[in-house]
Amino acid sequence: MTTSKQNNSQEKARGVNTGTENILQGYKPAKKEQLAGDPFLNKLYDILEPGRLLSVTDNTTIYHGDEVGKTEPTAGTIALSITDKQGQTVGAIFFKPNSKDKPIVIDPTGYGAIVMGSTDANSEVIAFDNITDMLDAYIAAIGHDKTLIASNSKQKQIFKQTIQYWSSTRHVVVPITLDDKGLLNSLAGIKAQALVTDAHIVTKLQAHESYEYIKEQAIDIIDLADTSYYPEWRKDKAPQLNAPMIDADGRFELYHDGLYFVKYNLDDPANITFKFKAFVCSPIEVIAKTRDESSTTWGRLLQWRDDDGVLHTWTMPLSLLQGDAREYRRELASQGLSITTNGKQRNYLDTYIQDYPIHKRALCVDKLGWHDGQYILPDGAIGGDGKQLIVYQSAHAINSTIAQQGTLAQWRDELCKPLADQSRFVFSIACAFAGQLLELLDDDGGGFHIVGSSTMGKSLSLKVAASVWGNPDRYVKTWRSTDNALEGTASECNDSFLPLDEISDSDAKAVGRTIYMLGNGTGKGRSTVTGHNRTTKTWRIIFLSNGEESLQNFMAQAGQKTNAGIEVRVAHIDADAGAGNDLRTFDSLVLADTGAAQADKIKELYYRYYGVAGIAWLEHITTDKIATTATAKQLVNDFMSKYSYLAPQAHRVAKRFAIVATAGEMATQAGITGWQAGQATTAVMTCLDNWLDNYGRNGEHEQRQIIKHIQAFIEQNGSSRFEPRNSYRCADIVGHKTSNRVGYRNIKTGDYYFLKNAFETEVCPPFNVKKVLQVLDDAKLLRRNQGDRKDYKTPDTIFEDRKPVYAVKAYILSYEADESTGTDGTGGIGQAQQAITTVPSPKPPLRQLGQIKQQRDNVSQPSQINKNNGTAEGPVNTCSVTPSHLSQAKKIDMKISSGFIYEPDDEIPPFGCLADNT
Repeated sequence: MTTSKQNNSQEKARGVNTGTENILQGYKPAKKEQLAGDPFLNKLYDILEPGRLLSVTDNTTIYHGDEVGKTEPTAGTIALSITDKQGQTVGAIFFKPNSKDKPIVIDPTGYGAIVMGSTDANSEVIAFDNITDMLDAYIAAIGHDKTLIASNSKQKQIFKQTIQYWSSTRHVVVPITLDDKGLLNSLAGIKAQALVTDAHIVTKLQAHESYEYIKEQAIDIIDLADTSYYPEWRKDKAPQLNAPMIDADGRFELYHDGLYFVKYNLDDPANITFKFKAFVCSPIEVIAKTRDESSTTWGRLLQWRDDDGVLHTWTMPLSLLQGDAREYRRELASQGLSITTNGKQRNYLDTYIQDYPIHKRALCVDKLGWHDGQYILPDGAIGGDGKQLIVYQSAHAINSTIAQQGTLAQWRDELCKPLADQSRFVFSIACAFAGQLLELLDDDGGGFHIVGSSTMGKSLSLKVAASVWGNPDRYVKTWRSTDNALEGTASECNDSFLPLDEISDSDAKAVGRTIYMLGNGTGKGRSTVTGHNRTTKTWRIIFLSNGEESLQNFMAQAGQKTNAGIEVRVAHIDADAGAGNDLRTFDSLVLADTGAAQADKIKELYYRYYGVAGIAWLEHITTDKIATTATAKQLVNDFMSKYSYLAPQAHRVAKRFAIVATAGEMATQAGITGWQAGQATTAVMTCLDNWLDNYGRNGEHEQRQIIKHIQAFIEQNGSSRFEPRNSYRCADIVGHKTSNRVGYRNIKTGDYYFLKNAFETEVCPPFNVKKVLQVLDDAKLLRRNQGDRKDYKTPDTIFEDRKPVYAVKAYILSYEADESTGTDGTGGIGQAQQAITTVPSPKPPLRQLGQIKQQRDNVSQPSQINKNNGTAEGPVNTCSVTPSHLSQAKKIDMKISSGFIYEPDDEIPPFGCLADNT
């Protein structure tokens, strides 16, 4: 019983005489209102049998043990009895409602426990080290045929004593998770079992797993009696960071200052003694065993901190341990792990990594970016349902350039939001968000190239975009690397954003190949040392480049030509926003009074805040991938509806712009950018219109390139490679000599007759001959008279043997291909007449406009060519009689509705001949 007025000797005598069974005698069951709304006590009240909670009105005197006679201040508390294995009360825990003070525990025996569940002496006992877990397990229906006990103290030694007492006559199981570091060692040697699970048993029970199923699926069930107690050799008594690993004649023990291999004298299991220790490396943990979906490429997920406290994670393939182990140790050392220089002790690390008994599993992937509903980063994953740990595994540890500084609100409000009306900056920032949408929209991605002179502000916009993901100086990559190095970089940026600064630093001869590689998303095929093919690296990225020159000009310096494939994969945008020389890339001044001051302010801000927007973006789009995909598709369709008139190639590039606009709008909806709805779309449309103004809106770029290619060949070579022909009777022009001939020029019509072999081998490359002929034919620049064939049988008045040639009409030199060479239905082909731009001339026309009719492709009466000279039935022929008439022809420059009369010179044919454009 209790009293506060007796002297000490009387209290001791009373305590001894009272007996353990009388400690709570006389107290009445607590009413719910006496619990004062305490959540924990209310929980106990609802679960326990009536009368288990008692209302204590007096202080309590300890009745036996070392502290007999001591009085505890228990007045006004709620008591819960603790019992022994026979069900006898041996003490109690006293809770003060709504108090942060620790409960008062009176248990002179040292082994009493809080008991719930079955009272059958033959039932299995499940021991918990705290009452909260026991209550949660009981609520989750662990089984009414089980006896649940909880230690009355959080001290491991008290918990061990309780288990030892109960296990002397009962079967005791102790639930343990993989994260219960050191608990196995503290319970070593007792007669009980440890039930090792990958998650807490309460969590599993709450997930509606039965206790029997949990035991079946347990990682391990350890007989604690078979484990040995090892002596403590550290003077600082530092706790081990995880369970030790036994190997051969020693153990690996992990502490805060390193991994050690420790040897003991095991001759006497009852008296194990310490022998020596060997330092292996600074602390490193094996987190999980990894394997891919085919249960191959096994590895280990490793985690450690460098001397600056920075956390590093690497999923290391186990295959690295089977070769030169120096390679994997070099990777660890480069990431800050301190490894012993002792050769023998270094080998201990191999054993520890490979054999550490970790039971946790993780799925490894060899590609960053999207994997089902999760987005994989070099050091973790974002999104998913959390049921499976997915990690990136590589033979080399990646020093991730994704880093954070500052808060999202700071980056958004101080840097991003003020730039809302700067078209080039908004476009660049939106590009940084666009890569994650490529997989959702099933798009291959591609790039953009911002072109402008030095100090225009190109790199500034690139680094603002890079601040979405990390420190701009580290995240921005350079063109000054090999295509192999860029392949690795692109692979690491899969489903994301790759900024590339200053294309002039790259190899002009290789840049075209690199552009194709980046845009196609596929690296080189390689083989292993055994001759087998390695898995080719693939990626989808949005890359943003810049330079003082366009790709065409840059590649031309090395004698390289761009083609439509490159033009489609990289869209050029002028860096100059068109607002004046002082503003350059800026559309207006918002952060300073001058363009230079505004650039300096932006630099200051993106070095201060970075990386937070990218993580917020990933968290947003991974919350519901299906909904994210639906939103993205709708926004892309809305954008493209404004450009429905574009030809296929332009449409393809415009869709890439649409994805960028969509990313900007979605990031705005997520509260990341601080822009108003529609501002991202407006900026992207401004940049797209700039590209269309340079590229052309209606035609196919490759068709225009082909026509310009043929035009350039004729202009550059002229009469030096085209032999002028008047007739087979007058084949040679006096004083003219054609060496290295590729064909002929019909003086009467001005048409060019290309020899077929020369056309295919010298003129067409790098374009395919069939493509060239088709483009010329679609543009009505090819003269044909052989049915479906593209060649032309020359008039017998010009060539006696009439060998087939490729005949290109004369007006190709004045053909404007900018917007007139699309396919039928696009406003291009079929409008060749409108594409002819007449050349002004002060010389009088030969006759009135409209008097000359167009000549047909198929000449039914070749003899009429000479007879109808200058009539309305045929073309004007100034060279049909004698070469002496050439002097007169030089003075004639004719402009008529159906074609031209060109001045005959030695460089640009035809010479004084009427060009028939039919």
